[in-house]
Amino acid sequence: ELSGGMRQRVMIAIALACEPEILLADEPTTALDVTVQAQILELLRTLRTRLGTAVVLITHDLGIVAELADRIAVMYAGRIVEEAPTDTLFAASRHPYTEALKLSIPRIDLALPERLPSIAGVPPNPASLPPGCAFAPRCRYRIDACEHAVPPLVEVVPGHRKACIRNDICLGSGEHA
Repeated sequence: ELSGGMRQRVMIAIALACEPEILLADEPTTALDVTVQAQILELLRTLRTRLGTAVVLITHDLGIVAELADRIAVMYAGRIVEEAPTDTLFAASRHPYTEALKLSIPRIDLALPERLPSIAGVPPNPASLPPGCAFAPRCRYRIDACEHAVPPLVEVVPGHRKACIRNDICLGSGEHA
């Protein structure tokens, strides 16, 4: 019987047997302990650099993304809401959902609050999304216009795109412009 980490390695080996140019890794470290997670991430990093295989990483774990990805596309309700180089996204996110996700990550350089912030409300039903921005009902920056049209994904600075009509907010630290 194989451990979770060994099963992940076997799946990666099977995927690489045909020498793909792109490897799609969907939650490759879920349910693995921290040590095995680190080993799997190192394996993916090695594959990327040694074989030149592009890795598309699908995960909810921003810590893994920060460690492995060159670029990040943040999705909410099936739509990309922000996309940027990793360093840029973590330093200067421009979408309220991305900012809320970042605020929910525990940080070792700050005193741990009694409770990590969470995003108010509940995610929408993917089968019946609201007519405007899907994040609007949960967004602290929502205005009436957010509820009427799906915002397009537009470039706000070279290489950094967001889908939010509010250009006066979310400039990295969540402060108003």
